[in-house]
Amino acid sequence: MRHRITVKTETPTQDAAGQPVVTLVNWLVDEPAKFEPTSGTESPRGRQVEAGIAAVFTVHYRSGYTPEMVVVCKGQSYGIVWVHAVDGMDGYRELH
Repeated sequence: MRHRITVKTETPTQDAAGQPVVTLVNWLVDEPAKFEPTSGTESPRGRQVEAGIAAVFTVHYRSGYTPEMVVVCKGQSYGIVWVHAVDGMDGYRELH
């Protein structure tokens, strides 16, 4: 686990006008992880090109990981869509 990631979680707040605003705050900083890019895509959408990268992060077990969180690795943000127990045990988690 040679990569270091930051895991951010959504926190609802309000702006000065009382409107709801969702902010990302650090939940874990400098967390050791194994980073495996699995695919990359580029697709035109209107006049813009959208790029997407799919990756799997393997981390030590810690309760609290949810699909509402975001992983930041090397300046790139990855939304978590699935949290998977490796081998069905509590030793490691895969964040897809």
